[in-house]
Amino acid sequence: MENITIPVPPYIARAFEKADTSVKRKAEIYINAWLNDFFSGQPANEQLFSIMKKATAEAKANGLTSEKLDELLKDES
Repeated sequence: MENITIPVPPYIARAFEKADTSVKRKAEIYINAWLNDFFSGQPANEQLFSIMKKATAEAKANGLTSEKLDELLKDES
């Protein structure tokens, strides 16, 4: 990852600095997702569906069937 600097109002900067680590991380995730959506030219849901299609194709290519998936999910319960 790389860092960028974006000017924000002082109250946002203060709130971020005072926030605990988990809240800061959550804010970073939201901001990264929004920036990715903004600059990618492809909405986030389309990106997600694309990733899901690739994962499904890879799973099938590696021999994962619906039955095997059901069996794996039952083992996790």
